Amino acid sequence: MKINLLFIVCLLFQISVSANCANAYASASYSLSHTKKSLNANNFEHQQYSASRALEAFEKAKELVTVCGCESSLNAILDGIENLEDSLEAADWEMGRYYAKRAFGNAQDLLEQLDICSSNSTPPSSEVSNKSEDETVMAEDDPMSLLVESETDEMEMKINFQRLAELNISELEKTIRELALLFECDKALNIMKSRKTRTEEDLKMELLSATKTHYISQTVSIHNKALFALLECSKHSN
Repeated sequence: MKINLLFIVCLLFQISVSANCANAYASASYSLSHTKKSLNANNFEHQQYSASRALEAFEKAKELVTVCGCESSLNAILDGIENLEDSLEAADWEMGRYYAKRAFGNAQDLLEQLDICSSNSTPPSSEVSNKSEDETVMAEDDPMSLLVESETDEMEMKINFQRLAELNISELEKTIRELALLFECDKALNIMKSRKTRTEEDLKMELLSATKTHYISQTVSIHNKALFALLECSKHSN
């Protein structure tokens, strides 16, 4: 029973951390998308609306990163919140855009810090961080361009979320594997063999919310299968 309790506690902790890290990454992706829209807006009203949405995303990320264990990302979050608050208090479009530009850089820094926390390695080069300001800022607020940009942003967020979710699920599987070896439970070792990853075509056909639901369900499923496998092993060991 003590072994089972230890296993449950370890898995529940791992799931909690994984979920919060994935959600923090999703919030960071939203903050990047909305600050970009605020930066690209050609009128003050749209600029302010997107800045307010970006601020909400930054504040949500702030709630999640501490539980996730990525305190190093807090500076980028606090700077982003401050710049967006200044943007919302700006008297005109030009000053609002100035602070939105700074917040956009903070959102990029936030994603890079979350990458470091999730991989425990040097940050990978990313398309977002390598883009120049001239490439990310649109010259005109054309409706068709905005539609294409919106779809691109959505796909980028799904890809970013998938990457972090896969990293965290891999860490969960590593924990299960180590515990299964410790407890000599082959059934728990076998549960990871049937997991399937999402393809890029799968991501294109679904909303971000569906991607999140898929990985949450997959995480819970892995946990439950591991727990039941260990319980079966404990019966045979008694």
